[in-house]
Parts: sequence; C-alpha cells; structure tokens
Amino acid sequence: MRILDILDSAVPNDKAENVRKIDYDKLRRLGYNTILFDYDNTIAVWREPFDMRNKSVIDDLIAAGMKVAVVTNGPQSRVRNLRDLFGEKLRIYHSMRKPGTKELRKVLSDMKSRPEKTVIIGDLFFTDIIAGNRMGMYSILVAPLVDISQKWYKRLLGKMTIAAYFVFFFSIGWIFRTGRLATPHLFAEGVMDIDFDALKESGYKLVIFDFDNTLEPWGASSVSKEKRLLLSRVERLGMEVVLISNGKPGRLGRIDDELDSIRVISRARKPLTFKAKRVLKDFDIPSYKTVVVGDQLFTDMIMGNLLGAYTIKVEPISGREFFWTKLVRMAEGLLLSKMKKHPEVEALDR
Repeated sequence: MRILDILDSAVPNDKAENVRKIDYDKLRRLGYNTILFDYDNTIAVWREPFDMRNKSVIDDLIAAGMKVAVVTNGPQSRVRNLRDLFGEKLRIYHSMRKPGTKELRKVLSDMKSRPEKTVIIGDLFFTDIIAGNRMGMYSILVAPLVDISQKWYKRLLGKMTIAAYFVFFFSIGWIFRTGRLATPHLFAEGVMDIDFDALKESGYKLVIFDFDNTLEPWGASSVSKEKRLLLSRVERLGMEVVLISNGKPGRLGRIDDELDSIRVISRARKPLTFKAKRVLKDFDIPSYKTVVVGDQLFTDMIMGNLLGAYTIKVEPISGREFFWTKLVRMAEGLLLSKMKKHPEVEALDR
C-alpha cells in the first residue's frame, strides 16, 4: 500500500504548458490563497536568471492578495536575483530538499498558510509534485522551461525530464490519472434529482446529457413525457441542452426528430472529447460553464473532466446493458469504493 501511495502522489492534480497558462482566477475561486513556485525550469531556465516573461504572473498574484513564494532545491545564489526584482513581496526559500516535506512545512508555517489552501507549481513530478501531494497541496506540473538558444546539456535535461514523466505516466501513472479523471463533482440518484435551478444560478449555460441509462433505459428509441418536460424546463431556465451518446445514428436519429430544439449527437466515442468540443465551439460556451450528466465513470465523467466541465454522475436506470459495459461496471464498483472527492469539490469544502 505504501508503494501505491507513492505512485499516486507522483500524479499532478493539473498540468499546464507553462506558468503563464495556469488559470489563477479559478484557483482563487476555489479558495486557494498561497502559490509556491519551483525555480529551475519552472520560472527560469535551469541555472539561469529569472525569465522576465513570468514577472507579470507573480506581480498579478501578489497584487490580488495571494501569498507567493519560490521554493527551490537549489542554493541561495541561484535565486538571489529575485530579491532585486520583487523585493520583500516575494518569499524566497532555497535548499528545500524536495520531495522531502520537512522544509516545506517550515515554509508554510512561516507564511501562516495551510497545505489545503496551497498550490505548488513545478516541472518535476518526482520532486515538486510528490512533495506537494504528500502534504495535501494542489499540485500543477508544467513543462520544463527550455530555450533553444541555451546550451545543449540544458536542452537535453529538459527533454529527459519530459521523457521521464511520459514513461511514468503511460506505464503506471495513467491508472491513477484515470481514477482522478473519472471522479465526478457530484453524485445524484437520477436526473430528476439534480437541482438545475442552482446550476443556472451558478452561471452554467450548457448541459450535456448522456442518453442510455441516464435519461432513458438502455436501448430506448424515444423520450418519455417526463424526461421531455425535464429537458424543456432546463431550456426555459436559459441553458442550452445537448444529448451526446455513443449510441448508433439510426436509433439516436429518431430521438433527434422528437426533440426539435435539442441537438442529439450519436457515436461520440466518449471519453474522447472532439464532438463535445465542437458543441462548445458552436454555442461559444466555455467548458467551465458546461455541465455533463451521465451514468458511466469511464465515458461520461472522463469526457466531462477532460473538457473541464462540471460533472454529475447518476445511477443507471436499468441493469440491461452491453456485455462490455457490464464488465466495466465491475471496475467502476472497485473505483467507487476507493474514490475520493473531486479536487475542486474538496477545495471548496475546506
């Protein structure tokens, strides 16, 4: 179990191309008040001065009232240049010995911050991410900062870091990542139990429903009066409604004919997101204002979480399903028994 915990802690809560691509507004909305940046290959090329492209990121965070610090395993001399750029506004800590957490705990004590309200951002999953996850922080992995003009061995180091993560992710790490991606924001008994009024008040503009065993029993070729009224009520609230199913076009086409104002998309190949992304583009609605409702973790919930939508898992209406789906349900049962809260829900609960 200890080994599994270590492997799980190497998987980041989120990933980004670089520190400038992170949605810090979202992190603030979730209640995080402290940001810890690694230094080498995160906000600066390895063993080089600070990358000035990242200055506005730190300035904006400090101006917004966030507590910001740099936590590096490197020596003090490596980060001395930051004092000239930011003065006392930016906390600077060196020789951190990540993935050990002893020094990081001292940092949070000094900053009067709690791990569950802290985000750690770094380029190394075996130092920054493991340390952050072990302490209960929200961890974000960024690609190593590489400049084509830098020396060959620095470019090689960045490529080796990326390669190491991919080897880990596509061998063992994907199992833990899949578990996190399959975790819904909310569980509901059925679609009739979902508070769509509250979702509307929260700013959501689009609801994507699965069809089979979510709205109607598996294999149904029509929509009941009760569910039509539900879909109409969601529309009257001012939200767009779309049905996205892995079902065949023939059967779903008849349902499309029944629902004049609602788009029905078949053969979506969930958990792939390409058809759902096309819907978001057509409606010009961002993913964070979208709700995905479905009965399956490994199709509906993964698709929704990959999109960045708010995901709601409902109980399947009936036990009649594809043989393959029944096998998948067994894996779902194991995952559900060990499933933690969605990181965003967990953050809001703190």
